[in-house]
Amino acid sequence: MKVIIIDDERAMHFIMKRMLAKIDGIEIVGSFQETTAALSYVMNHHVDLIFLDIRMPGENGIELAVRLREQGRLVKLVFVTSYKEYASAAFEVHAYDYMVKPVEQDRLHRTIRRALSEKL
Repeated sequence: MKVIIIDDERAMHFIMKRMLAKIDGIEIVGSFQETTAALSYVMNHHVDLIFLDIRMPGENGIELAVRLREQGRLVKLVFVTSYKEYASAAFEVHAYDYMVKPVEQDRLHRTIRRALSEKL
């Protein structure tokens, strides 16, 4: 499963990469700190799953999700954020999952396992 990470915090990229490396079947194909480059990548490459922060400078994760959906991208979106209050907005753009930081390895593994089983 091809995965990208979009988060403005470098530390979160490190944490997610380390956690995802423990899960078989995952290939991290991109890592972005802002949405413009991430959107360009998604429009030109196959991506199965996006781990996406919500509050970032410039365009936020919900706005990016809206643009992806308007472009017809059905990629699975997993929001990873420090804020519980955006969950409703995230599911309005068809979020696959919504995780509040700090992300727990077991929770991440269950989400990935579910996504992988649906891909079969």
